[in-house]
Amino acid sequence: MSAEPPRATIQLLVAERGNRRALASILGSYYDVTDETDIAQADPDLILVDDSSFPANRVAIAAHKRATAPVLCPVLLVRRELSSVSVTLPDPVTAEPPMLVNEVTAAPVDRQSLLHTVANLLTQRRQTISLREQAMRMERFSRTLRHELRNPLNILTGYLRRARETGEVEAFDKCTDALDRMNRMIDEALLLIETDRDRIDTTRLSLAAQAEESWGAVSDRGATLRTPADVTVVADEFRLKQLLENLFRNAVEHGAGDATVTVGPLADGFHVSDDGSGIPVDRREVVLEEGYTTARSSSGLGLAVVSAVAAAHDWDLTVTESADGGARFEFRGVDTE
Repeated sequence: MSAEPPRATIQLLVAERGNRRALASILGSYYDVTDETDIAQADPDLILVDDSSFPANRVAIAAHKRATAPVLCPVLLVRRELSSVSVTLPDPVTAEPPMLVNEVTAAPVDRQSLLHTVANLLTQRRQTISLREQAMRMERFSRTLRHELRNPLNILTGYLRRARETGEVEAFDKCTDALDRMNRMIDEALLLIETDRDRIDTTRLSLAAQAEESWGAVSDRGATLRTPADVTVVADEFRLKQLLENLFRNAVEHGAGDATVTVGPLADGFHVSDDGSGIPVDRREVVLEEGYTTARSSSGLGLAVVSAVAAAHDWDLTVTESADGGARFEFRGVDTE
């Protein structure tokens, strides 16, 4: 499985040392706590500030929240009952973002109430991080799709013109090829979107059987599939097939027409390997990004689909070299039997 995420960092902007120690003793078991006074230097996931320290830090807090937007850096204000500091929570509907204070809690703090409030605020932060990543991914994806569709569309337009002028059967065949390529791009694009959006539905599956079914959808006459040993994997059947189909298609399109693809078990997962030209070391990270391709017939989305499916299952994906000098995609952290 993937490594545990790092612990959140909470910055304490609290005037009295005794109060800082008390808050740190409550929060320190669950979070990394710092009393660094420079907000930019601390780069916290959450700021806890008391009413005595708030006026002096108001400008710095506002600047940090603007700098980190649209990701939320929540601010929790600890306020004494008789405090003269005037802070009100902004109306979430009418207030201009970013909100300076997200929650107010009364002093003396209740341990369980404080932990509950902090956990809720950090959940909101993680949600904004996820939304930002999805927005960035969709923007990259949109640029890639616009670019990738332009080439087959231009080919289709050219051969349609030629077909009208000459009536050549070959021209119509080229039009069909271009349409097939665009349809594949759309299918892969939809799969990327659905993988980001939907939850997976896992079941126990024979890896060899899934490989054979997927191979039938993409293989050509000269290519060969090998499944020397079977293993049962826990996976979403539809997405596993899409993962395998895209890896098989990648191997066939980059091969010399007689590619051999091997699907086999690992100690904690499985691998898909081929005997093609392989992937240079300096390209093994970027091949999984949307838009990367070296094959003229490829959409540039297929390996991004592979990466997205692995991430949806929480599998670790590594690209390396096969024993035959080709590409080898290793999936670890897989629930196998």
